[in-house]
Amino acid sequence: MTSAISRDIEAARALLARGCYADAIRACQRVLGADAANSEALEITGLARLGTGQTLEALSCLHTAVRATPARAGAWLSLGGALLRLGRSHEAVRLLQGAEEHCGHTVDVLGGLAEAQLAAGHTPAAIESYRRCVALDPGCADLRNSLGAALQRSGDLHGSIACFRQALSLDARHVRALNNLGRALRQIGRPQEALSTLRSALLLSPHNAVTLTNLGFAWLDLAQPREALQAFEQALVHAPRLPEAHHGLGRALRDCGEPARATGSLQLAAALKPADAQILVDLGRTLIQSGDCAQAIACLQRASELGAPLLDAHHYLGVALYGAGRTAAALASFERALAIDPSHLRSHDFRGRSLSMLGRLDEAIASLERAQALWAQDSYALGAALNCYNRMCDWPQVRQALQRMRALHGAPPHSFVLTLSDDPEEHASSARQQAAAAMRGRSALPPAPVCTHERIRIAYVSADYHAHATAFLIAELLELHDRSAFQIHGVSIGPRDQSAVRARLARACAEFVEVADRSDRDIAEWLRSRQIDIAVDLKGYTSYGRPGIFAYRPAPLQVNYLGFPGTMAAPFIDYLIADEHLIPADSRRFYSEQIAYLPHTYQPNDRQRAIGVATPSRAALGLPPEAFVFCCFNNLWKITSEVFDVWMRLLAAVQGSVLWLLEDNPWACANLRRAAAERGVAPERILFCPRLQLPEHLARQRAADLFLDTLPYNAHTTASDALWAGLPVLTCSGRSFAARVAGSLLRAAGLGELLTSSLADYEQLALSLARDPARLRGLSARLRAQRDGLALFDTPRYTRHLEAAYRHMWRGWQRGEAPRTFHVAP
Repeated sequence: MTSAISRDIEAARALLARGCYADAIRACQRVLGADAANSEALEITGLARLGTGQTLEALSCLHTAVRATPARAGAWLSLGGALLRLGRSHEAVRLLQGAEEHCGHTVDVLGGLAEAQLAAGHTPAAIESYRRCVALDPGCADLRNSLGAALQRSGDLHGSIACFRQALSLDARHVRALNNLGRALRQIGRPQEALSTLRSALLLSPHNAVTLTNLGFAWLDLAQPREALQAFEQALVHAPRLPEAHHGLGRALRDCGEPARATGSLQLAAALKPADAQILVDLGRTLIQSGDCAQAIACLQRASELGAPLLDAHHYLGVALYGAGRTAAALASFERALAIDPSHLRSHDFRGRSLSMLGRLDEAIASLERAQALWAQDSYALGAALNCYNRMCDWPQVRQALQRMRALHGAPPHSFVLTLSDDPEEHASSARQQAAAAMRGRSALPPAPVCTHERIRIAYVSADYHAHATAFLIAELLELHDRSAFQIHGVSIGPRDQSAVRARLARACAEFVEVADRSDRDIAEWLRSRQIDIAVDLKGYTSYGRPGIFAYRPAPLQVNYLGFPGTMAAPFIDYLIADEHLIPADSRRFYSEQIAYLPHTYQPNDRQRAIGVATPSRAALGLPPEAFVFCCFNNLWKITSEVFDVWMRLLAAVQGSVLWLLEDNPWACANLRRAAAERGVAPERILFCPRLQLPEHLARQRAADLFLDTLPYNAHTTASDALWAGLPVLTCSGRSFAARVAGSLLRAAGLGELLTSSLADYEQLALSLARDPARLRGLSARLRAQRDGLALFDTPRYTRHLEAAYRHMWRGWQRGEAPRTFHVAP
């Protein structure tokens, strides 16, 4: 080779290295003009054309270079590397296997083959190729590091750690080996050692983005998200498009309680590395935390479709589906997760909850007991099991689970504190925990500009805009709002149906929107964009409630109303709609909200509730024709053993009487009949009726004599239903909001004489009424005759009172006053 050709080739290589592809090609053309078969010039030309996107021409040049000098390893390696860049890894493997035959078993060829084998997924073969390389050059730290990386990919972490340490014994300043060793130490659960190793790497290369990223993940392993955040941010200064750094930054932001920023970082990481299932899983988890289950589902479905079974993808897809109310699909996802890892605690937990929602209570308990066996301190599984036992009226198991819960946390889980406790301080404590969870990762939106509207803008936010008790209560209220003074927005965060009540609710609103598939922040921003003056939460901490929306403070005033019977104990809720019976003055200390006292009752009613024209005969309903019929149409989970004891004594005292209950599940029916027998009452005196459409259900209530209420969770809508149908309701008021609702309704219905304050008085009055049928008939006749004039059912008057409360709140805010408790005049 002449000196001129050598100079041109060296110049072409330098130009190629600088990315000056056109100049490199021109330099090679001069060489090829003198020596058309010059393998090096053909190789450089091929690589330069690859750099300009001329793929076919590039491969042609590289193939020609290989044919020109088959024994020159460089041409083979360049062609193999080009195939790898083009994603044709299997072709690269075959090519480089052929290179061995022509060039011999050199370290370069074997190393190139190993790289291609890794890219093609042939990890065991790659490990063998690297081992051969190490045998040929045992003093090369790079080869030891590469072998370690291949072993790490195969899952042989301890073997990989040995290789990385060998590489470092040969070259203590080998940054890549330190990085890889740090990652491997993290993977075997030694994060503190990993941190120390990665700090050593950082001292050698302070601006190495990969080292900074690995360091950030080590901080995350040590539950130090603030330190991790700093490391990831530094990594992105040096490598702004490094997907792993954006991934880590998203996780750190989520752990720091900033889900909105975390979502943005994780979305960028997923865009940069779309085939990384773990990034998609972490993005899905963050979207769930933000309340955006719809996007989380789409994201996690992509993750679960990427190939290898990924436990977290299936589990969190199930969580997102569960949150979206798609319970059957959620169950399938949890079962796929458990097929991968039968000991996955959270999947057993959520599988049990899903089975419970589907009414498969016995299977649910088995799954939840499995979760508790895996971790005795699992309060989530214990709480869900408590729910099942309560619905089954399995009181011995309820007591046992409740004792364990109190031993673990000192209180029942938030979802049962209203059902199982009449202690308003315990209710408030539970609500404070819920409020803290709702606020985690959410801060108030920037202050809204002060706006003055001709009409006060009210947004009712609810998951119950369908055939649900709350919908039946508020339908006429929404219709009767004064359109000249109020602009009503209906914000649906729950399921849709085709019911008539849903159509009424939608028509009653100036604007009705479906936002169940949007995140809490998106919904809050929508409310802010509409310049809502008063945002009303109709769900609180009940099923499918979204208190996180209100934690963003989308409206100047925010109100807890109707759906949740108690305090939300949240700084983002200003007022609670109540009445004097619900919250006496000496109980206000248990409520964080200021109280807006309505004059009669807090509960609205719909006068358009239809009652079936004909009252079925007792015979048609399976009731004894001449018996005294006690009834309770509350959900069976509201029945406690203490109240049931009273009921059984009443059946024993009133000859031939029966107790008529609403059928729910076969376990509850069997347990209640068994409990009756244990108390000396024939099980056949406990009768169950199926659920019916509301008009038919109201009509059949007229066949009963007396509605017996429950404690500590009173009848709410069921009480007003019974009174609307003309059926007297006997209640016992406790100390908490949920335990005083029926008393509020009875006072507004002019039947305060049916309100008692102890179970002893309740039992005595029930017995007295059962023995005085004429008195009961008089109460029923009075109800029916006076019904439309009673405060409980005077919806126009109730609407005026509620609107007066809204006006009072709004005027106070406009004057710059802090919310204060007040009473609306009758």
